[in-house]
Amino acid sequence: MVSLDERQLKQKLRKLIGRFVTTDSKRHYPQLYSVLEKINDNHYPAFLCGGAIRDVLLLQSSIPRDLDIILGNVSKEKLEKDFSSYDRKETKLGGMTLQVKDWSIDMWLIQDTWAFKEGKISGKGFSDYPKITFLDIDAIAIQLFSKRGYKRTIYTNGFFKAILNNTIEINFEENPYPAKCIVRALQIADKFNFKIGHKLAIYITSYVKKTDVEELAEIYKKRYMATNISAEKIYGCLKQIEKQLKTSNKKSVKVSLEYNGDFIKSKNPSYKKNFDLFTIIR
Repeated sequence: MVSLDERQLKQKLRKLIGRFVTTDSKRHYPQLYSVLEKINDNHYPAFLCGGAIRDVLLLQSSIPRDLDIILGNVSKEKLEKDFSSYDRKETKLGGMTLQVKDWSIDMWLIQDTWAFKEGKISGKGFSDYPKITFLDIDAIAIQLFSKRGYKRTIYTNGFFKAILNNTIEINFEENPYPAKCIVRALQIADKFNFKIGHKLAIYITSYVKKTDVEELAEIYKKRYMATNISAEKIYGCLKQIEKQLKTSNKKSVKVSLEYNGDFIKSKNPSYKKNFDLFTIIR
């Protein structure tokens, strides 16, 4: 049963997405609108997904600069031809990224989604997409364009619950880029002052045994252009999570990338080698 709060959030989201896609972009961002208009003119089934939806809902005064769009009923060759005049490059997972002035737009065919291609779940439709995002805060897809008089279709799998609880949790664990998933989780939690769920906290501390903290810091700095992020801060954040896990009794934990503790740089720092540093609480 959908709660009243969730219904209200859906109504609000439809209104905000509609304004962003069909009003604001047309009036103020013609370069962006030209891409959206081409999708609409070709009648491709298209859904917006990813962080742009979260940002539109939580940062209503902010214009999302990174858009993720999944498409159906079109071949990859046709899509490339339709957008051949744009500055574009192919992504690692077979989609394409358009660089349109201040916007980075990732587009890919729904059937080419990693979890679908790898047979991780049954089904390959738009309604299945929210089942395979790593985080529940990303587990949503909303129709980019709808017919006049019809509501935009929304598919979700925990997105609104994450918003209402101010907590992010693992939605679908398997992912080809776990380090990027961890960085994304830390960034979202820190940016929006969200807690992270117990399962996600365990996943993060467990993965630290397999990688260098510097790698996470470099991914963070590159992906979010965050020059203030360092290995020290990531290390401190992970230690906070580990400490809370011991006493949280399977509850969510807080995240902060502010760190004032001791951190000694060396050629072989302890956080790289000591696999017992992060105790896994199950």
